[in-house]
Formats: sequence, C-alpha cells, structure tokens
Amino acid sequence: MAIIYLLLSVVFSTFINLVFKWFSVFKVNKIQAILVNYLVCFSIGFVLSGDFNLLKIIGSDWFKYCIILGSLFVAIFLSMAMTTEKYGVSVNAVSAKMSVIIPVLFAYVYNSERLTIQFVVGILLSLLSIYLITKKKQIIIPKKYIYLPIIVFFGSGTIDTSLKLLELNYSNDISINTISYSIFLGAFLVGTTFYSIKNQFNFSNWSSRNIISGIILGIPNYFSIYFLLTAIKSFSLKSAFVFGINNIGIVLLSTLLSVIIFKEKLTLINKFGVLISVLSIILIAYAS
Repeated sequence: MAIIYLLLSVVFSTFINLVFKWFSVFKVNKIQAILVNYLVCFSIGFVLSGDFNLLKIIGSDWFKYCIILGSLFVAIFLSMAMTTEKYGVSVNAVSAKMSVIIPVLFAYVYNSERLTIQFVVGILLSLLSIYLITKKKQIIIPKKYIYLPIIVFFGSGTIDTSLKLLELNYSNDISINTISYSIFLGAFLVGTTFYSIKNQFNFSNWSSRNIISGIILGIPNYFSIYFLLTAIKSFSLKSAFVFGINNIGIVLLSTLLSVIIFKEKLTLINKFGVLISVLSIILIAYAS
C-alpha cells in the first residue's frame, strides 16, 4: 500500500497544478480561492479524522507548529503566484521542485537515511530533468525580483522537511487526518488574518466563482498532503525516496497532462528532459 499512497500524492498534487492553469483561463481571484481552499481542506480532514475536540487540538503543544507550517503554506503560495507573474511558470516550477534537495539532505543528516551512489545520481538527474522539462525560450530574469524564486526554493524545501518532522514526532500519537487538518486550519487562520488586514476587512468583492474554485482546489490539496504524510510514514526510513519520486513524478505527470489537455508543445529539450526524468525515477526506485 505504501507505493499506492505515494502515487496518489503525485496524482492529487498534479491535479492542483491543472486547477491553477484553469484559474488563469477563468480569471479566478487566487487569494480568495486559496483561502476557501484551506477552509475546505480543514473541513475534509476534520470530518474524516473523527477527532472533533477542536479546543483540545488548538490547546495542544504541537499545534503551534501547525500554525508555523500553515504560515509557510500561505507565504509560499503567494510567493509562487508572484514568481509566476514576474518570471513565468518555468522559473516557478524549477524553484519549487528543485527544493527536493533540502528534505533529501535532511533525511541523510537528521534521520540517518542511507543514500547510495545510484540514489544520488538519480536525484541529480531528476534535478536536471526538471530544468529541461520546464525550460522555455526567452525567459527574462528581472533582477529586482530575484528574491522570489529563492523564497520559493527554500520555502518549498522547508515545508517538505517540516512535514517529515511532524510525522517523526507526532504521527504515532496523533492520526494523519488530525495532523493534516490542523496544518490547514493554521493556514486558514493565518491567511484570513493577512487578507482581512490587507483589504481592511472588506469581503464585499467575493464572488461565487472564486468560492467554487476554492472548493475545487481544496479537495485535491487536502489529499495531496494526506497521502504524502501517509507515504512518509509508510516509508519511515526512506523519506528521501518519497520526496524524490514525489517531486519528479509531479513534474512528469503535469507535463504529460498539459500536452494532452492543454495541447502544449514540447521542444526537443523538453522531450529530452522527459526521458531523463523516467531514467531518474528508475534509478531512485532501484536504489531504494
């Protein structure tokens, strides 16, 4: 079942990317949709967990970590949106997915996971393939906003590492559903506070389109985190393998579906990147 959890995380995460593409087509207000998405994620996890003592959860000593992680969720979502706006989708994808090196190093140093030569080569090939798959012509790099992809890189890697820490320290005593909904509750509280202050508590411009879009986004978003946490727990001594396969799997599947659904054209370099990504997956899987 462990590998199924990992594959489901890849599938649901990929669906999130497709939803964001549709957001651009239908001119959805991303901030409003993201806030609704966090509320939906919390609601799904709350119902599925069977743990309805919310006051006890909020008062627990580990909930503060969920608030911190929730803050990261909001900050990285906004940074990714700004990176896409200023640099384009390619730079954002490279920054987010190449951050896999951070949780992999964490697994090696903190969790004493064994990294073989084959695994390291697989990870390096996956990083190269991510760059090649997402490489587009005429990318303009405005130095004024160079901090944005840097934030996305370190923030995405920190989120993955934090999920592993939560699983290591609390998953034996607390259900994955409870941990998941607590993270999204933290993100919703932080995001709502940020939105309220920024818009001076004016919620009059909300539309049903943004709310519906948030609901559509929230369902795959919740299960992407739930199945990722479950996969990390199932592969307790191979979290580096989980993050490696998860990141390159999302890039590969998102690219293939973009070609099929959105009729995107791949350059020769992009196609070469796809071949390298398949090779990297084989190497990572074999080494693990």
